[in-house]
Amino acid sequence: MATKTINKLEALGLIVGPVLALLFFLLEPGGILIDPVEIGDAVGTITALASNRELAHISALLVPPGLVMMLFGLAGVNRVIQGETMAAALSRLSILCVVMGATGWILTAGLTHVLAQTSIDIEQSIQQAIPIYRVDSAITLLSGVVVSTGVLAFSLGMSGIHPPGFSRNAALVIAAVSLLALVAFIIGQTGASPAMISVARACYFPWVAWFVMLGVKFLKGSALPSTMGR
Repeated sequence: MATKTINKLEALGLIVGPVLALLFFLLEPGGILIDPVEIGDAVGTITALASNRELAHISALLVPPGLVMMLFGLAGVNRVIQGETMAAALSRLSILCVVMGATGWILTAGLTHVLAQTSIDIEQSIQQAIPIYRVDSAITLLSGVVVSTGVLAFSLGMSGIHPPGFSRNAALVIAAVSLLALVAFIIGQTGASPAMISVARACYFPWVAWFVMLGVKFLKGSALPSTMGR
């Protein structure tokens, strides 16, 4: 079976990018690890960001490069999956969705810089920051829906080009995880359910693990099958 190779720099993007983005997402104040607050708590999140201003700025600065590197790696995979097959179509859909969703997340990183500058000693300043937080939250959740759709399409496309075995099974597992994330984000957005948003965010971890696994595989010289009849 003929194969097509991913560039090593693109493979590194799949390894470093998702890990960098996830690491500094976890370190963002008011999130999961640093001064965690309940999802939807505007005042609590603003206070956490402003109280840990330097870390907030650092995390907001480093998440976007991680997302860009991840997109670079995914674009490399999309480059070699060509043709008029279902797998190629899903790959094109995935890169479109992930670019749109990642762009939304990058925009929210910019809003984090603004929120981190809030003067929490002044009540009026906090009240003025709340609408910015709401815009940030809305963009974040909608971007999560779009990214989940993209990863779902990407994993289904990857499952279609591999023969039965570990690689196909791993792609199908990620497809199931992505579907869960998509449903959880939609319920969390429409029903204002913090628990469902937490479920959706938990899906980031298997996504990153899979991207890293793919990146390491490509870095070692493995290639994608070029026969994509599914």
